[in-house]
Amino acid sequence: MAVIHILDEVTANQIAAGEVVERPVNAVKELVENAVDASASSIEVEIADGGMTYIRVTDDGCGMTEEDAKLSVIRHATSKISSVDNIYHIASLGFRGEALPSIASVSRATITTRRSEDNEGTVLEMTGGEITEVRPAGAPAGTTVEVRDLFYNVPARKKFLKSERTESSRINSMVGKLALANPDIAFRLINNGRTVIETPGNGRLMDVVSALYGTKTAGEMLPVEEEGEHIALEGLISKPSLLKSSRQYQTIIINRRVVDSAVVSKAVDNAYHSLLPKNGYPLMVLSFQVPPEIIDVNVHPQKREIKFSDEQSVFRLVYHGVLGTLTSQSTADTIAREMIHDPSHEVVKEHDFNPGSIRVEDKPLGKPDIGLSEETRPKMSWGEPSPSYEESRGQGADHFGERRAPSFAPDTEEKDLFTNRSVFDEYRKEEPKREHLETDPLFEEEKQEDPVIPLGQVSDCFILCQHGKDLLIIDQHAAHERVRYDHLAERAEGIPVQEILIPYLIHVDSGDVNLLEDHRADIEKLGITFEQAGPDVIRITGSPEDLSAAEMERVMGDIVKAYHEKDVPSPETMRHRMMAYAACRGAIKRGDPLNIRQMKELIRDLFHTSRPFVCPHGRPTIVKFTPVELGRLFKRP
Repeated sequence: MAVIHILDEVTANQIAAGEVVERPVNAVKELVENAVDASASSIEVEIADGGMTYIRVTDDGCGMTEEDAKLSVIRHATSKISSVDNIYHIASLGFRGEALPSIASVSRATITTRRSEDNEGTVLEMTGGEITEVRPAGAPAGTTVEVRDLFYNVPARKKFLKSERTESSRINSMVGKLALANPDIAFRLINNGRTVIETPGNGRLMDVVSALYGTKTAGEMLPVEEEGEHIALEGLISKPSLLKSSRQYQTIIINRRVVDSAVVSKAVDNAYHSLLPKNGYPLMVLSFQVPPEIIDVNVHPQKREIKFSDEQSVFRLVYHGVLGTLTSQSTADTIAREMIHDPSHEVVKEHDFNPGSIRVEDKPLGKPDIGLSEETRPKMSWGEPSPSYEESRGQGADHFGERRAPSFAPDTEEKDLFTNRSVFDEYRKEEPKREHLETDPLFEEEKQEDPVIPLGQVSDCFILCQHGKDLLIIDQHAAHERVRYDHLAERAEGIPVQEILIPYLIHVDSGDVNLLEDHRADIEKLGITFEQAGPDVIRITGSPEDLSAAEMERVMGDIVKAYHEKDVPSPETMRHRMMAYAACRGAIKRGDPLNIRQMKELIRDLFHTSRPFVCPHGRPTIVKFTPVELGRLFKRP
């Protein structure tokens, strides 16, 4: 008996449908694209329960005869191509003849259609892909497809669907992108009886952006136009000041087809370069007109991706087009500053030091001074003891810890400091005499790790130190970030929460509200409690200690961005990000002056952390210059 057998048609259709219709948004996309191919000037989409119970797509396109309506639900029946050669010259959005059969095989569907030249239309009823009834009926010109009980006969597929709000949000986003790809078509989306999207269909892309994202956002958009040998690019990009939490607001259109393209996205990222911070993405709508023969649209079951025959030319076209638009908005000196690269330097690595043996001293014994006498040294940096480096900026509390007394107060206890080692041990003891050090052969200086000697502060930002013959430059903000992070990481019980007397109201994108609701349990573990206060507003009722409303808004933006990533971070990763953020917000900043004792305390605390050479975000805390490197800077032989 043969072990290989041919699947029945129903089973084969349901399996094939899984490649095309993964969730409700895929069904909506395929039906709307069919309407676009039918030369519709108006398309209305209605959904209920996130598209899981009801989807309707109505257009005023060319319609179908009864015969064509019957053929349209047969797999691989299509009007778009007739032979394999046509695949390389596809000008339509659909071409495989799989959309309607796939949708019909996993739902209860009804097709109502009429051509403008016909007196009556046709109604086609289907259940599980089988035609149950065909009848004539009165109908407006065009086609209406109704889909009920999606995946009713594939219950396993339903288990992988998200909440109603999430599925609705995905449909909203897809319909919006299709409207951007077709500004000459009027789109209307009705969600549970409420109109959520409505575009004018006047052919102006800016009006579609205004209808989808608001007039304020449209006012922050810049037009892009660029032509290559075979490719024409036009569209809109946002100013660097307008950022979104994820790439879902980036729309790439190839011959009216909404696609994902790593090449285009990379070119845009490179063009914006340093104009953007790391916590946001520009909004963009880029539309390409290319000859069908230089692209391959048949590389993805859902036609989300395409391949270019010459990706390098596409990259250059996008890069120069976007960069040219951005630079036209800036002065020459601003652009020059943005494009200057930092000089090369050596980042300190783990093997360069033995952190446990590091000693911090005020100045080298018996060594000449660097040129600043006691009279000429800055009072702020070299004077009498002053409050700690936290108190000097008016902040005597750790965001997640207890309030501490100033570090240099006489009654400061060891437990109140960042580390388990008191930073005053050296000062509470009598300074050892040099004669004693020289007469004890067991503890020769040559056998010990060279001390780190703070020399002074540059621009109230960097601490200059001497370590042996090397010059160390320590970023005070990055160093304090590392100290604070390790202090927070010691709290095994998690991140403390404080109840907010006057809750913070934070505006987010409407789709992101659903995203936050889906991850509520994980977010609460980060010390944040919230509730929905409107379609695009959340109310923060509890937060980590000492975080202001503005800081919480940025935190929530970072969280939303993380959950939009392709690989959703683990709870441990999210906790790390939250602690890193808290460490950053509470750390000393650029512009905070420090005296020598404060520098010494910070350096000693840094070398008692788990990873003293990098901050929690992975940036270096210490840069080293050897005498040879310094000599090169002065062009010494």
